Amino acid sequence: MKFITVIFLFLFTAPFQNSHKGIEISIRKERRSIVYVAENITDQDLDLFFRVESEGFRRRADRPMIKTIPAKTKVDLIELIPLKNADTTHTYMAIVTEKENSLSFKKSDSVTKQVRRSVPKKN
Repeated sequence: MKFITVIFLFLFTAPFQNSHKGIEISIRKERRSIVYVAENITDQDLDLFFRVESEGFRRRADRPMIKTIPAKTKVDLIELIPLKNADTTHTYMAIVTEKENSLSFKKSDSVTKQVRRSVPKKN
């Protein structure tokens, strides 16, 4: 019964593992590294928030990145180089947004820092 439940869950959840709207994430294995590649399959530019959680690699990839992927193109996102004699694991999180829905931040000129200096009085 457990085996049938596992097979049932696998069949219905496997197609949704890489279901990012308009962008396909793939992994390209090279001689000494692993490269994450994003391919935009739509006719418009899309913004991608991408983060890799990894262990056993030379560079920590836990820092998130926000990148605009042009229409109908492939872009290398991050390259991971494994350490010698280390067990490696890596998973990723990707959030896709359209240009019209993206968040925009701008630096405010009204932020000021006030510093008060007090000088002790001499008696």
